[in-house]
Amino acid sequence: MGHPGRRGIFSVRSASATILFSVLLLQLAGCAHTWHPEQAPPISMEAVGPLGSGLSVDLINNQPNTTPQLFAGIGGHTHYANYSEWTEFFIKYWTDELVKRKVAVSKESPNKISVRLDSFMLIQGFAKVRTNMKIHLSSPDNTWTKVFEETDTSGWSMGRAFGSLIYHAVEKYMLDAEILARMKPGSGAK
Repeated sequence: MGHPGRRGIFSVRSASATILFSVLLLQLAGCAHTWHPEQAPPISMEAVGPLGSGLSVDLINNQPNTTPQLFAGIGGHTHYANYSEWTEFFIKYWTDELVKRKVAVSKESPNKISVRLDSFMLIQGFAKVRTNMKIHLSSPDNTWTKVFEETDTSGWSMGRAFGSLIYHAVEKYMLDAEILARMKPGSGAK
């Protein structure tokens, strides 16, 4: 039989090695993160003023994909987004901003715009995070379509960069003459 003190030391070393190996394995395996939309800052009335009465629109979520999609892998961490959830957030945010500017947003509007977000991308820089996404706008019958490749950066976080991207996209769309024309009475936006 061996010395009891040696067995105790061997057990502590084995336990330490096992813990170290387990931690290393977890770091190499990485972690998966699914990002959910949280907020985007309100657009000031000075940036985009009232859009006038008589405009109406029904914004339709045209993103059927609810399976979280991989958009980045950084240092053992993978990042996913549910494009349908993000499209719904985008529509709600755009709706709130349109309503503040006296645009009637309702399912009864004859002016329909289908909205779909996809192709998210994250680029991690030294002191900034860049996010990209495609925003598809179309008539339900696809006789009118516009695809925007939007990008934005943040020195804070990925979530803030996505919020800023949505803010700037909606601000731009509320000033886009072609998109606003789709909201006018008799525009034929079906």
